[in-house]
Amino acid sequence: MSTTARALLRRTAALTLGLALAAATGALAWWGTVTPTLPMSQVLADSQAAPAADTVYVCPAAPADTIGAVELGRTTSTTALTPLDPAATVTWNGERLAPSTTVLDAADGGVLIARPRGQDAVSVAGAVTTLTADGDLRGLTTAACVPPQATAWIVGGSGAPGTSSELRLTNPGTTTVTAAISLYGPTGPVATTTANHVAVPAGETVSVLLEAAAPGQGRLAVFVEADGGLLVPVLVTETLDGETAGGVDVLTSGAAPATDLTIPGVALVAPAEQGQVADESTGATASDAPVLRIVNPGESPATVSVSTLGADGEEPLRGATALVVDPGAVFDVALTGLAPGDYGVRMRSDAPVTGAVRLVRSAGEYPARSGSLVHDVAWIQAQTGAATRAGTLALPHGQALTSQLVLTNTAPAPATVTLTSDDGTILREVSIPGSSTLSLPVSELGETADALSVIGLSAPEGTEVVTALVTTTQVEGEAAGTLIGVLTPVTEASRASARQVLLR
Repeated sequence: MSTTARALLRRTAALTLGLALAAATGALAWWGTVTPTLPMSQVLADSQAAPAADTVYVCPAAPADTIGAVELGRTTSTTALTPLDPAATVTWNGERLAPSTTVLDAADGGVLIARPRGQDAVSVAGAVTTLTADGDLRGLTTAACVPPQATAWIVGGSGAPGTSSELRLTNPGTTTVTAAISLYGPTGPVATTTANHVAVPAGETVSVLLEAAAPGQGRLAVFVEADGGLLVPVLVTETLDGETAGGVDVLTSGAAPATDLTIPGVALVAPAEQGQVADESTGATASDAPVLRIVNPGESPATVSVSTLGADGEEPLRGATALVVDPGAVFDVALTGLAPGDYGVRMRSDAPVTGAVRLVRSAGEYPARSGSLVHDVAWIQAQTGAATRAGTLALPHGQALTSQLVLTNTAPAPATVTLTSDDGTILREVSIPGSSTLSLPVSELGETADALSVIGLSAPEGTEVVTALVTTTQVEGEAAGTLIGVLTPVTEASRASARQVLLR
């Protein structure tokens, strides 16, 4: 408002009756031009559920042989979908599901939608499992159905020869979304050989092969930013060491860069069983071993201190207490010298970073005289405690799968996490000592453990526990050995829909 206008307003107001003067003063106070003389009512922030919309999840499809395998083995696939509210309307690719768990003998991917009842958001949980016992794509993959995001980080994959890393971008919405893709490699941000902006039409999935976008880059991390809507990015990795299967995995996104993050579910075994030493009888070696991968997306170096949280507490990782990661670079840290057991791997840094751990399960030389150990891999992304405070773990379905829950408490004080079944029945309250990791076989969660499809997780606000579900299976034949997959929990829809609003 100009000075002349303010003066005219004051002269006009002076000629009015007292009641009109009070009203004008109140109006001016509202617009911030006159300081109010009456006390303002207190404004408080409260967490309230926003009006509920459909809860949407995307379930990843199986590896698609983007590496061009010659020998395709025997694959079994399942997609398990569980509504968490029996009265909710849940659809899978447009078809209504039963109120109980639906198990499909396929892993074609799709969109899972839960429709709300009034203002209450409803949740649904899903997991996709593939098991290939032999052939070039030998491996176990377990992946959760996840909601779309505006931004996502996935650490893992490679553009090196003998590997394929397929970035899938799924748009479950009704309008075209543009994805801005940023790749990070061993020496910094990667100048891609393909377009880094990709249009994803409504209801479709678009794939980008990172071995084409970033050829020769042995270590990768991916950042995806959606414009015009939300997307679900998934990274599917396939590896062949000549004629030897090097594992497959399906990666969903993890935590955004921060100065204190933990990767749960780091289940380590003997060095000879995870590719760390050569086979004693043949001298054959594995191309992969367990590593921590760190990405620094900033423009300045980051100094990172790595520690492990095991059953006996927290210990610094030898040789990794003051790692300097260059701007935009991806750095691998070998997880050697650690006793077999279950751990959380913690990264503290002076600048935001994020990361993941690659687990390996190696077996014997195959084919004979190839010099390579057949093996499988599983990537675990860094997590925050949000999904453990209010989240769900959909259990993989399949024959002869063994799953264990691995919980890491990053706080110094003990923490308690409540485990429930899909109908809300309490299975167990688990107490995790401070700065340590506790493992619990799913088979020990009561008499109904064999029938479980979902494990619900809940803990008090402020609890800093991160969780993963580690699943293994044994396969027989010429490529006998252990296969491995890892799932992390998904935040419950009702918690994700909460918003901070102002109440007077």
